[in-house]
Amino acid sequence: MEASRGGVQRNPLLIFGIAIFAAVAFYMALIVATQADDILLPGNELNLPGLGRLPGIDSGDPGAASIEERINVLVMGLDRRIDEPEDNPTRTDTMFVVSIDPYSKTAGVFSIPRDLWVEIPDGQGGYMKDRINVAYEYGPIRKYPGGGPGLAVATVEHNFDIEIDHYVVLDFVGFMELVDAVGGIDVEIEDHIVDPSYCLTANCDDRQIIVFEPGPEHMDGERTLAYVRVRYGASDLRRIERQQDVMRAAVDAVLNAEMLMPNRAVSIYNKFRDAVDTDISVFKVPGLALLAKDIPPENITTVSLASAVEDTFVGDAQVLVADWDKVGVLKRQIFFDGRLRAEGAFVEVQNGNGTPGLATSIIDYLASRGLPETDTTISDASDGLYHQETLIYDLAGKKYTAEKLAEWLGLPDSRIREVGADESTPTPTSAADIVIVLGADAQIPES
Repeated sequence: MEASRGGVQRNPLLIFGIAIFAAVAFYMALIVATQADDILLPGNELNLPGLGRLPGIDSGDPGAASIEERINVLVMGLDRRIDEPEDNPTRTDTMFVVSIDPYSKTAGVFSIPRDLWVEIPDGQGGYMKDRINVAYEYGPIRKYPGGGPGLAVATVEHNFDIEIDHYVVLDFVGFMELVDAVGGIDVEIEDHIVDPSYCLTANCDDRQIIVFEPGPEHMDGERTLAYVRVRYGASDLRRIERQQDVMRAAVDAVLNAEMLMPNRAVSIYNKFRDAVDTDISVFKVPGLALLAKDIPPENITTVSLASAVEDTFVGDAQVLVADWDKVGVLKRQIFFDGRLRAEGAFVEVQNGNGTPGLATSIIDYLASRGLPETDTTISDASDGLYHQETLIYDLAGKKYTAEKLAEWLGLPDSRIREVGADESTPTPTSAADIVIVLGADAQIPES
């Protein structure tokens, strides 16, 4: 026991224990803080140089998001007239997925035509075929978990193989209020548009002539709504392009310096909160808003399915049917692994078991998972031997890509060979960054 200057004795073990407890508590707090900020502040996380290597502590910004780290939000505009009850089962008039890479500060908008013919989950393990815009309407009718939003999300995930993190549902009245809240938007009109019988109410007792002339126009909420809704003399796909133009104009309006003043921002948020139905927590909204502010309009890519669908009839109904291979190509313009692209590895698949066409089939499969076909090539095994095991050779330190390839091919990480790690292992001859040597165990995984 040691005496202090005031005569009070201090126990060194107690002091040491308190210090250890404080250090552990601080370490646990860092773990919680660096993990929680991924959720609450995506793309604006704490950056702790040096500490990021400690177990459990998030190292911060990786530069680009993996496919799992992207934030996908399904946005739906309801075909509810302004005089219809809010609890009326309603179809969606607009549907698109906003996909955000929170690290590279880029985003994409993937628009889905309302008349697209798809498989809709029936809630009993099966599927029914119909236009995608009825999924939201069927949700409450069939008592699907999550109601209309739940079934709409499940339908998009099933048909497009896109994992949806959140949804936002906006009706016509809310849409008009939001546009008015930002003082209107500026839109460049490309086509001459005339609808001689446009209406906003359910029984259409308010029919009017709507005309849009090519050129710039500043639109208020009601005028903007007419521009995105009008279908007379235009295809649904052309209407989607107008909606994308409006989205870009709305982003420009919201990012206006005046709109970002605290009093205006609060007013806009209050209207947003009242006008939409969403599963985004109030705790996440500020972080997502901060992230959206950091994404410049030129970093937003928009994709339409116009080149991947065609008109046809199912019974008396005119619908759009998709060429799903073409849809996959368009989808990969938006939903891609940013970390994979950042590494930019060139991959060679060498056929080491002699099965004709196997290397080509593997390349096609990897392309379906997001590896650009332009970054791949095929050949026979450079050593001319027959191989029992499939191995992945990382010749250029592209570790993330090598691990992804192993995951997609169902191989353990032990099948990855790094240059210089094991001098006894022969290295295949290749100018590629990564070489996959297919062995007798190679097979194409089920997509």
